[in-house]
Amino acid sequence: MSARSRQTRVVAALGLAQTLAWGSTYYLPAILAAPMARDLGIQTGTVFLAFSAALVVAAFLGPLAGRHIDRFGGRDVLAASNLIFAAGLAMMSAADGTGMLFAAWLVIGAGMAMGLYEAAFSTLAGVYGKSARGAITGITLFAGFASTVCWPISAWLEAGSGWRSACLFWAAAHLLVGLPLNRLLVPGARPDAGAPSPHPAPAVPAAASAPRDAAMPL
Repeated sequence: MSARSRQTRVVAALGLAQTLAWGSTYYLPAILAAPMARDLGIQTGTVFLAFSAALVVAAFLGPLAGRHIDRFGGRDVLAASNLIFAAGLAMMSAADGTGMLFAAWLVIGAGMAMGLYEAAFSTLAGVYGKSARGAITGITLFAGFASTVCWPISAWLEAGSGWRSACLFWAAAHLLVGLPLNRLLVPGARPDAGAPSPHPAPAVPAAASAPRDAAMPL
């Protein structure tokens, strides 16, 4: 297999994994916040407050994940994020009140630090150096459809079997789809992992930190 074919395969795998990661976490409250709030007897704003706490955790832990990726490569970090996402979503499906809801979102926030764009881009930069720009663009285009793909699925699942089942579905998707994609198809640590990279990571505009196809209604 040529180097270009291998890179295309990696972009497709990471693109699908990122679509799943964004659609099952960042975009989840847009569909499930209202039914969660009704079922738990809380305000919808409380669900979004818990989601905001997840973003704070992701921002706090992101640099730690980035340093690990710079030293050892990103494959294991991305794969671990799927396990953490699955655990957080399973916790959320069992939430019986505000405390467990917040705990679930905090776990998901840790997964966000390890499994969203920043981690994926750093992984590609470590593997491909300056040539990672094209791969990063491809993944951005792929995951830009995260809400387009995942919102209807979440809505259909919630309407058919409830928001708890929707959370369990996404947890299973991380284990059965996201984990194999990240663990088996993403390259491992580069041979010079831990040494200063001769190729600085391509600059990624701040606006690219979330898919652009839609803004989540608050």
